[in-house]
Amino acid sequence: MIDTGLKGKTALVSGANHGMGAATAVALVREGARVFITYLRRLSEDYGGVEKEAAARASEPGREYYYNILMKSADDVVRTIQEGGGECAVWESDLANPDNIPLLFDRAEERLGPVDILVNNAAFDLCDTFIPPEELAKSPLFVDAYPMKPITAESHDGHFAVNSRAVALMMAEFAKRYIARNAEWGRIINISTDGAYAHPSNVSYGASKLAMESYTRAAAYELGPYGITVNVISPGAVQTGWMPAALKMELEKSYPLRRVGVPEDIANAVVFFASRQADWITGQVLHVGGGNRM
Repeated sequence: MIDTGLKGKTALVSGANHGMGAATAVALVREGARVFITYLRRLSEDYGGVEKEAAARASEPGREYYYNILMKSADDVVRTIQEGGGECAVWESDLANPDNIPLLFDRAEERLGPVDILVNNAAFDLCDTFIPPEELAKSPLFVDAYPMKPITAESHDGHFAVNSRAVALMMAEFAKRYIARNAEWGRIINISTDGAYAHPSNVSYGASKLAMESYTRAAAYELGPYGITVNVISPGAVQTGWMPAALKMELEKSYPLRRVGVPEDIANAVVFFASRQADWITGQVLHVGGGNRM
């Protein structure tokens, strides 16, 4: 049996009301950590006017089903953790507002103690493109029914505010408090995408994630002397409810391991990077995608 060394540690996991964040919170608790969860429910109008009632009725993975998940609280995750005997706390917070970041750490410390492990999983994703409107009208969808829109200052800033700026500020806040208390062991794990290098039809999402990867490498260099490792997990396609069955089957045929991911695949990688087994690993991007990118 491997001892990950996580018993008694405090983790802060963002975007943990569903999918990879929720699975990560549960996995860390199972290793003996305490977990503070933050998340933000999205309104249906944030996603192209999906009707809330229609989303609530959806029973199969796809656009409406996924948007219903995004509108949920973290109550189910908290219940799962507590029923398993774990310790957790939660606060709904918009990370696009920089003022919320120190407040988030304040709340985590008040409830569970100083944060040892930071998992930046929260993300904003609305498909944008360089294709002009008149051309886009001929083929306006990314996959399934997810609409694309031409890139604007608003779409750019919305992605970078959460996927890049918030991650940088979360890391800075973590480092400030860590160093102030003379801590000697810390972990930062940032969740990217294997489309970060270039993400056609989702250009601002990919670019904001690539910027986050650059911040990660810089943080790994600067914070290493203090005992903090900083790494990236780059997932392939993970079924968090967004993939309709036909798309899932199509992707599975192209992946060397012949399946798409499940949230637990990413959670397992987070546990590894957080564990003592990864003591001498920092500044790395780990592709967790069934061989989709090598």
